[in-house]
This record gives sequence, C-alpha cells and structure tokens, in this order.
Amino acid sequence: MTEELRDRLARLDPMRSGVPTSPTTDASSRELLENIMSTPLKERIEPTPAPKRTWGFAFAALAALVLAVAGGIAFLGGEETPPAAALELNAGGEDIMQSCIAFSAEELDKVAELAFAGTVTAVDGATVTLAVDEWFRGGDAAEVVLNAPQGMEALIGGIPFTVGDEYLISAQGGSVNYCGFSGASTADYRAAFEEAFAQG
Repeated sequence: MTEELRDRLARLDPMRSGVPTSPTTDASSRELLENIMSTPLKERIEPTPAPKRTWGFAFAALAALVLAVAGGIAFLGGEETPPAAALELNAGGEDIMQSCIAFSAEELDKVAELAFAGTVTAVDGATVTLAVDEWFRGGDAAEVVLNAPQGMEALIGGIPFTVGDEYLISAQGGSVNYCGFSGASTADYRAAFEEAFAQG
C-alpha cells in the first residue's frame, strides 16, 4: 500500500487518529461481537399506502349506470305512457217527463256504457270533478268531470255532490244516468254495482 493511498483511507476513517482500540482477540472485543451477532435483526415494515381513489373511476361507474338505464328504457319501448286525460260527461238533469225504470243490478248492466266509483275533489259552479277510485266498465281515466247546465249548481240530477265523499256513477252516450242509477256510495249500492258488472 502506498503512502498516498494510506493517507486517503485515513481521511475517510471516521475514527480520529490516536484513539486507543482493542484487538479482536481481546475478551471485551469478543463479548461485544457476541452481543452484536446474537441481537435479532428488526426490520421496519412500512405500512402499505391505501390506493388513491380517483374521480375517474367514479365517473366511469356513473356513466355505465346511465347507459344501462337508457338501454332499459329503449328496450321497454321508451318513456312511460302518460295517464289518460280527464273524461268529461254531460251531467244535465233528468227530464221530468221521463219515466224511470226501477233500479236493479240487472237494469244497471243494461243502461250503463260507463260505470265507476269516484271521490269528489272539487265542486265549482255547474262542474263537479271526481278522482276515479275504481272503474267498473268502459274507462281508464284517472279523473272524470261532470258538466251540468247553469242553474244546477247546488244539485246535479238530484244528487248533492260534496267534496271528499264517494259516488257511484253510471253513464250512457256521454251523459250521466239518473233515476237511481248514479248516487252517493253506500255498502248496498256498491254491492249492486259490483254484481251488475261482475262479468265485465
């Protein structure tokens, strides 16, 4: 080893020159070496970082959902069918010269082209609006409007309509049937309507 190399190694040695050292064969050196060799190695385990959530993944999932819904609508034939428009019936009063047939389920079946149960939602002058609770025959509208001539505001065809009450209405040719074939709902009256239209 040249002097130059010795000097360079000495400059790299962190131990200052002149510090006393013990030979490796010394008892204290052997004890220190034994302690070093018998001490278990402890590795520092760094926790695995949680994967970063990106907006890109969320956007892709949302886009897939939108496409699936759009595809389902297209497969089923597009948008939902809108509800049927309100049905309008003439609620003119019965002719005083007209003779009435006695009410029965059999006769009701004969004279009713339309029949439904409905709850009055509004009474405005000569107009009565009913929300249909059940169709017995001939309709599918969710609402029926009865239009009566002026002067019959309080009583249409002898039936006093009250908001919130249910009525059973039959009609023929676009006009409400009276003579007991339309009126306020009761258990017996409803049973007669159900019997009349049991066969559709």
